[in-house]
Amino acid sequence: MSNFVADQLKFVRRQAVDYVRNINDSASEIIPTGLKNNIKWNLGHMYVIHEKFAFQLTGEETKYPANFNTLFDPGTKPSDWNIEPPSLSQIIDLLTEQMERVESVLSSKLKEEINPHYKSSTGLIFTNVEQLLGFLIYHEAMHFATIKNMKSIIESQNS
Repeated sequence: MSNFVADQLKFVRRQAVDYVRNINDSASEIIPTGLKNNIKWNLGHMYVIHEKFAFQLTGEETKYPANFNTLFDPGTKPSDWNIEPPSLSQIIDLLTEQMERVESVLSSKLKEEINPHYKSSTGLIFTNVEQLLGFLIYHEAMHFATIKNMKSIIESQNS
């Protein structure tokens, strides 16, 4: 997928996955004071939104693991969970596999129009695959920054 948008998306995802690889599962479930989510939720949410924008909205096959939408959709939070979430390593594996699917399924379709066009909750209108992936760069980077901040808070509270 030799395309600037696709390459940037892979870069951001790789940075996030590499960053969380050495966080233990229990630390990934700590909800810092004043926040409503944790590192694990942010990673699962990245997966769910990526699945929607990269596959569902482009008409491709989606792979939502069982309960992922219940756990990680917008507006959900760990304090409402009544089912066991996946382990951090399971989410990391899914995030890695997802990027491989984006590359294999969408690399030749970046300029293809999507139908219907998609209007986001903030009013952005997306008309092709590349635009959807471009939005995912922003979304992934925003959640990656949140994860970095959460890790910093957790470490400062435990030192």
